[in-house]
Order: sequence, then structure tokens, then C-alpha cells
Amino acid sequence: MLKKISKIFTKYKQYIILIITGLAAFSLFEIVGLFEEEFEQIMSIANYLTWHYLFEFISILVSFSVFVVSYYTYDQTRNLRTVFLGSVFFTIAMVDMFHTLSFKGMPDFFIENIGANRSTTFWIIARFISSIGFLIATIIPPKQKSKIRKEVFLIVPMFISVFFLVTVTYYPNLFPPMFVDGQGLTSYKIYSEYVIILLFAVATFRLIAEYKKGKDRVIFLFAISLIISIFSEIAFVLYVSVYDIYNYLGHIYKFIAFFIIFRAILISSIKKPYLQLYTAKQKLKDHAENLDNIVNERTNEIKKLNNKLLNDLKYARNIQKSMFYFKEPENKNISFEVRYVPAERVSGDFYSIFKIDEDNMAFYIGDVSGHGVPAAMLTVFLNQTIRSLLDLNNTKNNLSPSSILDDTYKAFNKTNFGDHVYIVMLFGIYNMKTNELKWSSAGHNTEPLIIKKNGEIQEIEIKGFPICKLIEFYSENYKDYKIKIEPSNKIMFYTDGITEARNASREFYGEERLKKVLKDNSNNSVKDMADAVCDGVFEFMENKKIQDDITFFIMEARE
Repeated sequence: MLKKISKIFTKYKQYIILIITGLAAFSLFEIVGLFEEEFEQIMSIANYLTWHYLFEFISILVSFSVFVVSYYTYDQTRNLRTVFLGSVFFTIAMVDMFHTLSFKGMPDFFIENIGANRSTTFWIIARFISSIGFLIATIIPPKQKSKIRKEVFLIVPMFISVFFLVTVTYYPNLFPPMFVDGQGLTSYKIYSEYVIILLFAVATFRLIAEYKKGKDRVIFLFAISLIISIFSEIAFVLYVSVYDIYNYLGHIYKFIAFFIIFRAILISSIKKPYLQLYTAKQKLKDHAENLDNIVNERTNEIKKLNNKLLNDLKYARNIQKSMFYFKEPENKNISFEVRYVPAERVSGDFYSIFKIDEDNMAFYIGDVSGHGVPAAMLTVFLNQTIRSLLDLNNTKNNLSPSSILDDTYKAFNKTNFGDHVYIVMLFGIYNMKTNELKWSSAGHNTEPLIIKKNGEIQEIEIKGFPICKLIEFYSENYKDYKIKIEPSNKIMFYTDGITEARNASREFYGEERLKKVLKDNSNNSVKDMADAVCDGVFEFMENKKIQDDITFFIMEARE
């Protein structure tokens, strides 16, 4: 049972507090009524004026403080409700100050304070401004932004305050009498208080409904303040003399209500942002303290992923290298020397040298667009396609390089590779018996070089269309070319990674430097010649990291 009650109290705690506030304020009325005679005996007019002055001064100070806080935070918040309430409180502060200074028994304030009517009129005006201002504030959305210049919220209250000061002081007949000395409150004053109470009640219910939606503590404090303000107005309906206990109680209620409002404005405009800043700083501090641990954890995770990636790339490179098949032929009439240097862990260059039958050696060399893993996948496709086509054509005794390239072009256009992907290559067959070289080119961009024994360098002209996704627009018919290789001559097949290698000055290595190296080593073995080519390129680059794959092989036709 107790647990159930506790659960209900927790759920409706704020609403229960509102009810308790109303009951406590009502109970105080019943209690003070029992001590009315004792109050009159203890509280002299001089003492009452002192307490009245103190309560009103604090209320005025609170009202000005609410205005100052809302006014000087407006540039940052631009909150219309808050600055409007601040403007209302500035008007209340000014009119309450007029009420205090014109209270019966106080020194002259523009005119002699001989009666209580002027002071009571100021009081009613301030309460009307308060109740109407609160009701309007509840209509303004809590997060409504404003573009109005903040000076407006200062000038308008000052104008209204001065207007009421002049009219109530010098033109009192414009307002109905609120208090008649010797008789007490007039019906105008009492009915005005009832209207003010009604306005406060409507504003209170609107605030409670708003709190129910957003559970904002500031709205809850405003609702409590208005409940206490209602009982303050009830007290000002019941008093007979401006010095009696109900008038005194009304000022106490007003003081409490204004203090709660000040606390609400303080929380929303000053304390709340600083609390949020403090919370953010604490979170940042906790995060900073754990940052090293987080960084270490993330670094270790990245290292693990990087190691796994490197291992996968190493594995892919080994697979790729295994596809670049080369075996030194047993025939003594021909020899090869191969060099392959990838720019990355996997390459976009490709080559293969293999024996077709006892008389014929086949080879191909080329480059695919791009570098790295995507390019390597193209080389896998190309290798598998050519091997399959060779097996099929060899069965038919068809040793035509052009037919291999033509079928590869058609096969490539059936794949899902992007339109930007392409392959350039050269495919050749060398007959070791007749020394005849037959080849076909698919856009290979470096011409093979024949190195004669006397040092002369001869370029082999190559033509052809790259293997790409343009079969709908261009159906290429590749052509075969033939040349007879003289014994003791060498032929170098290579990709553009050699000629396009650059040094620190961004200068290309170029064909002329390559030809010079080949000429200088024309009488050397293919191994020494290949070593000289590599040394020349890397010396030119000054050991700079290569930007493109370097692939070449040198074939020698022996006597």
C-alpha cells in the first residue's frame, strides 16, 4: 500500500505540490484571522510603514532584477516571452514604487499623501498590469524568437509608467475611487481584485497545461507564483484598514510570489545556461581523461585492421604473381629475362610467357587502367580469359594473336566492369624454328624495341584499339603483324612505367635514355641488359618511390 502511494506521489509530485501550496496559503488566512486584535496592538502605524516599505522595496528590487536579467540576456537568447515578462516587471516595479511613495503616512510625493486612494489606485494598476502581462506571456510560445530591438522593451514600460504617474497624481477623477478613508474599500476596488484574481487563475491553468506537456521546472515555478499571487489579491479584498493584518499578509504573499518569479527567471536565463556549461565541461573532462584510452583502443583496432589488410594484400600479390607465369624454355635458340616492379602491393601491369608447342612460344604484356586492388582484379579477369581462349584456339590449331584479342574484347564487354575501365596490351607468338614473330596490339602504348648486335635500335610499329566498353560503337577487328628476327638480336617488350618514371624535378625518363642503355649493353647478356635498364631507371629517379608499375622482358634469338 505504502509502495503504491509512494509511486503515485512520485508520478504526480509536482501537481501535489501545487495543491499543497494553495491549501497552505488558504490555511494561513484562517490562522491570521484569529490574531487580528493582537496584530493591531503590536503593530503601530510607524512599524507598519517600516515593514510595508521593506516588503515593497524588496518586491520592487526583484521586479527590476527580473527586467535586468531578461533585458541583458536578450541579445543571446532572443526569447520573446522572457523579454516581454521582463518588460512587464519593469512596469510593475515603476508603478509599485509610485504606490509605495504615495502610501498614506509617507512623505509628500509630488502631492501630499493625505489619503489612501492614490496609493490603492497605483496598486490596482500594477496588479492589472501583472495579471494581464502574465496571461499574454502564457499565449507566447516558450521558444518564440524575436527580432524586435531590445530598447523597445525599455522605452514602452517607461512611457506607460510615467503616463499612470501623471494621470493618477494630477487627474485622479479619470479613475473611479478605490478607497475611501473611514469607509474602506470601494466596490470598484473589490471587483477589480476579482477580475485580477480571474486573470491570474486563467494564466495559472494555462501554465499548468504547458508544464504537463514539457515538464519545464521554470513553468512550474511560475504556476506556484501565480497561485500565491491569487491569495495575495484575496487578502487585499478582505482588508478594512490600510494598516490591518490582511493588508500586511497580502504584502507577504506578494513578496513570496515575486521571489519565486525571480528564482524562475534566474534559473532560465542565468543559472540554467551555467549548469549546462558545467555539465558539458564535466563531460568534456571525463572524455579527455578517457581520451588516451580511447585513442589507444582505436589505434590498436586500426593496427589490427591494417595488418589484416596488409596480409590480405600480400596474399593477393602472391596469387597475382603466380598468374604471371614464366618458365625458361628448354629450346636453346631463345631466352628471356623478366623484370616486374609493382608500384603498390598489387599491380595493374601484367605479363605472361609460356610454351604453346614444341615450336611456338606465346607471350603477352600490358596495363590496365588504375592501380591497386581494382586494377589487380582486371589482370585476374584478363589472365583467365586469355588462357581459356588459347586452350580453345590451340585445339583448332589457330595460332592467331588477333583472334585472341578480338575474343577478349568481346568477353570484356560482357562483364560488369565500369565504362571508365580499359586494357592496353600486346599479344605475340614466336616460332623458334623459323624465327618469325607474329603479334597483334590492343592499344599498347609502347613500341617494342629490337636491339641489334651492332647497337642499332629499331622500333616495331604497333597499332590497335584498347579493350574497353565501346563494342556498341566500335567493333574492332584486330590485325596480325609479322617480322623475322635475326639470330643474336634482342627484343624488349615493356609498359609505360619505365618511360614515364620521373625524378625529383618531375622530368620523364623517356625513350631516348632507355634506347641509350640498350645500345650501351647491346653485346651483353639479356640478364645484364635487364639489370642495366633497372639500374638506369632507379638512378634517374634518385631512389624515389615509383608512381607506376614497371614491367618488361627481353627476348633474345640465339644463333
